[in-house]
Amino acid sequence: CAILVTAGLAAAALALRASDGGEASLEGLLAAAARTLTWLVAAPLALAAAQDRRALDRREGIDALAAARGISPASLASARVLAAMLEIARALALPLGALALLIIALSGSARLALARLALGLGVLLFALVTAVTLGGLGAAAGRIGRERGRWLLFAVIAGPWILADLAGHGAWSIPGALDAALDFVLHLGHVGPFGSRA
Repeated sequence: CAILVTAGLAAAALALRASDGGEASLEGLLAAAARTLTWLVAAPLALAAAQDRRALDRREGIDALAAARGISPASLASARVLAAMLEIARALALPLGALALLIIALSGSARLALARLALGLGVLLFALVTAVTLGGLGAAAGRIGRERGRWLLFAVIAGPWILADLAGHGAWSIPGALDAALDFVLHLGHVGPFGSRA
């Protein structure tokens, strides 16, 4: 899925560069990629992390193997959380980084390339924030909800999102907060050092 999204947006970037030249506006493609990959790639990984990993690890003997190697249950739980975050970070950062590099390479000037580099770094920072948020929530939902961990994660994300949207405060939910974080880094990438547009 990530490959298809990234390949499609990369083809769009090449087509825009060919038709509009070196000053073609390609930054929106990076924003679209970040939003799309968050919900098509990161959210399913968070749902996978929301499984009852303790029960699965106990059934498969991973708990016993970890204990034999001197790893405490608390350390194993922490490793599960970190693994969820790292998997989501990798799944987002690789395609976003590749698309950012392409957009930088298609720049018609050094000034534009620097502005796009800042934008690319901001989008990678967004990927890290998303990974920590969704990976941490997924792992916590699996630990607390056990066999109902996926339903718990869905309720924690969708419930406040619906209520906040009805109240007119969409940013007061996890999807809204992630979208606001992305808008923030996109704005930083477009504004020069003295507030002028880059």
